[in-house]
Amino acid sequence: MDPDHQPKAAFGRRGREVSAPAAHADHAAKPARAIGHIVWLFGLTSLLCAAAGAIFWTLLNIKKLNAETARAEQSVIAIVNQPITHLPRFKPDGVFSPGWFHPGAIKPDFNHVDVRATQEFPYDGYIHVTSNLNPSEMFIGSELEFNPMTKYFYRDRSLPKKRLSDAEMIEINSLYRVIGRDAQMLPTQWLTLAGLVAAALCLGFALLLKRQTL
Repeated sequence: MDPDHQPKAAFGRRGREVSAPAAHADHAAKPARAIGHIVWLFGLTSLLCAAAGAIFWTLLNIKKLNAETARAEQSVIAIVNQPITHLPRFKPDGVFSPGWFHPGAIKPDFNHVDVRATQEFPYDGYIHVTSNLNPSEMFIGSELEFNPMTKYFYRDRSLPKKRLSDAEMIEINSLYRVIGRDAQMLPTQWLTLAGLVAAALCLGFALLLKRQTL
């Protein structure tokens, strides 16, 4: 037996025995990595879809709150600006000038104000009243009121405002609470929307990068 030949054959066999398992492990790792990529893509896509759904519902909530506020405000405007009795002007008892109201208006504390407590009757001392804005008309003093907590919703300031009943003022209080509640909720909804949009952008970017690595 040739002693020089035996070690070479032995080393050759060991080399083949070592290299064969390495090649098998590499083939097995490729499907595992592919499955991992697919799982990641599925997870990112699911999260992106969830974020998109949350954005949609948040936008719906914002739209609902805005619509609810608009309806409540229109209801207040309708109550506060009800028609009053118009009479042809002859010599009235009281003439208010300049105009009926001072400029500007206080925005009510919608969550707490009670408009029944702020109702005023500056025209009660007169049977008929008018102003420099109404040269041909006069109005019945006992039908009128002024309320600094509803003035924010006065539309035609060339006319005095109708005296409201307790029931009407209670309804205004209720509508004010709706306006106040919605005003408190809207900033939270907008912040939620901003966070969801940022998360969706990050997920979309991550998904794009992951697809490029496939």
